[in-house]
Amino acid sequence: MSSKRAATAAKPQQSRRAARAAELARRERRSRVIKIGVVVGLAAVLVVVGVFALGGQGSSNRTDASGQAYVATKENFRLPGLLDENATVALAEFAGKPVVVNFFASWCVYCNEELPGFVQVAHATTGQVSFVGVDTDDPGDGAAVAHRFDLAGAGFHLAHDIGDDPASELWLSYGSQGLPVTAFYDANGTLVDFAGGMLTQAELQQRIKSNFGVDVSAPDASGLVAPVIPLIPQGAYELLSRNTGTDSFAAIDLRPAADYAKGHIDGALNIEATPADVVAKAASLDKSGSWFLYDASGKDAEAVANALHDAGYKHVYVIQGGWAAWTSGGFPSAT
Repeated sequence: MSSKRAATAAKPQQSRRAARAAELARRERRSRVIKIGVVVGLAAVLVVVGVFALGGQGSSNRTDASGQAYVATKENFRLPGLLDENATVALAEFAGKPVVVNFFASWCVYCNEELPGFVQVAHATTGQVSFVGVDTDDPGDGAAVAHRFDLAGAGFHLAHDIGDDPASELWLSYGSQGLPVTAFYDANGTLVDFAGGMLTQAELQQRIKSNFGVDVSAPDASGLVAPVIPLIPQGAYELLSRNTGTDSFAAIDLRPAADYAKGHIDGALNIEATPADVVAKAASLDKSGSWFLYDASGKDAEAVANALHDAGYKHVYVIQGGWAAWTSGGFPSAT
């Protein structure tokens, strides 16, 4: 789920607002074709370096195993299961109960940012509101996102979109307003609200109250330790570039100092570390900060990130493909 962050209680809110504003502006600037081109291009780079996990790409099938047709319109939907291909997720099965439908993708930074709050709210509204998670427009591993945030454990009914890869037919029926997006259906199955862009936990709770009359009292997800989140370079670049000048929001270059001196992500700290010694070497870093780890090729950064996470660092990211993927993607660097 799973879903992003800064060093104090005030800074996470500021970061989320900035991230949301950035996402809205970014969607207005680019077309869907450009976005898919970036994702596919970066995916190709990451495949070469052996770090981009493919799978869960959606379904081009028009019917299930029994021959019953899938449906993908905003007025109604019936989709194949994300974690179980033999299962289906249909709007009709939630008759009598309001439904929140959240769309996400493995490449979507702001999906990762908002999902922890969605998980908290889903737990708090069990029996009152149903939650559906739809993996869409995703050339990567949407199932990994679901597992990362334990969406099934929070009560999410998980589906993947249909259509040509990357499957996105249901998402397109809402007008393809970027990701994440969230639709709200009343107990009669009528679409009553639609949110384009990232929702904070507070905004989600307010929409549930105004749309469904359900008061939500859920623990604040911003105080939780988030899982280690893998990001493609595009996603890491967007987050880092929108949070420059913040001491507790930076990349960490795990390569030797000589390699760092030849080129690195602008503003990155150089901490040559292994899982065994990273906690000692990073002792001066704020455990409530947001840290984006990368190495030469993405081979070892995840293990180092997990060590930091286990030591209580709340917001740890891994840049998939490391420095090789960053430079191949044409993202800016410093020397």
